[in-house]
Amino acid sequence: MKSGHCALIIEDEEETSLDLEQILNSLDCYSVRVTNVEDATRELETRSFCLVLLDLEIKSEPDSIKGHLENGKALLRKIRQMHFEHIGLRFWLPVLVISGFAHERDEALDLMKDGATDVIEKPIDGKVSQAIRKAFAESRRVTHDLCQNHLVVPRDNFKEKVVVTISGERAKRRTTIRLGSQPVTLTAGSLRVLLHLLLSHLQNKPVHKTDLGANHDQGFKGISILRGELKQVLGDTDIIENHYHGNYGLLSSVAIGEIAFEELLKLDDARISSLVEKIRKEPRFQEKSEGNSQKFPSQRRRR
Repeated sequence: MKSGHCALIIEDEEETSLDLEQILNSLDCYSVRVTNVEDATRELETRSFCLVLLDLEIKSEPDSIKGHLENGKALLRKIRQMHFEHIGLRFWLPVLVISGFAHERDEALDLMKDGATDVIEKPIDGKVSQAIRKAFAESRRVTHDLCQNHLVVPRDNFKEKVVVTISGERAKRRTTIRLGSQPVTLTAGSLRVLLHLLLSHLQNKPVHKTDLGANHDQGFKGISILRGELKQVLGDTDIIENHYHGNYGLLSSVAIGEIAFEELLKLDDARISSLVEKIRKEPRFQEKSEGNSQKFPSQRRRR
């Protein structure tokens, strides 16, 4: 008996598209095949899908001569604007990127921050069915009847509240966090700064730039770099407050969600490990983990 899952295949190589269709059929999934951004967008706007298989190097329109990497990258971002909902730390709608060349894979890994669930290298084989099963399992929809329980949630309103969640997932040398439902990947340096800010948030006091790695007589670029990396999701909203005299903190609208402590400890970074242990032992985080509110009072300014 078919599960009823329906997948959208976005692939302009007919042979590969047919192979993907056969793999999906073997998993009791039916599919819709398109070759370009225009047709894919129309399908996404007119019907519901349980999974998307996306070749990054695709055509923009049906009569386009050649596919381009930028088309697939832009479409991935558009899909995530349309389908941003999460089940825990995973996107409800998985998007598996099909990569034909090494440079595509590098681009796709970079785009994990834009919402790619996984990257599958050509030639396609058993890796595809394994990735599909994994995607459905992680989004908690092994059978299609579970898709019917999907609730559409409102978009994040970062002006009112920003929940920071750290999954510990890795994308190349970056670590994935989430601001509300939106993923962001941070460098190790920015992750350290964020952990410092989260710890100070729990302790209800600002953190000084010297604790973040700067000297007394120099500015600190780490805050600007972190702001830049968060901006791709937050836009004009800034969650970092400058208390002057080298002191920084998070706004009171910031709440702390799940933190994958064990995954962060595996990064083998002494400073990150130290901050992780301090956050885990912080009484206010322990209280939050036991079911108390995730929102914390405003920080006191250091005099």
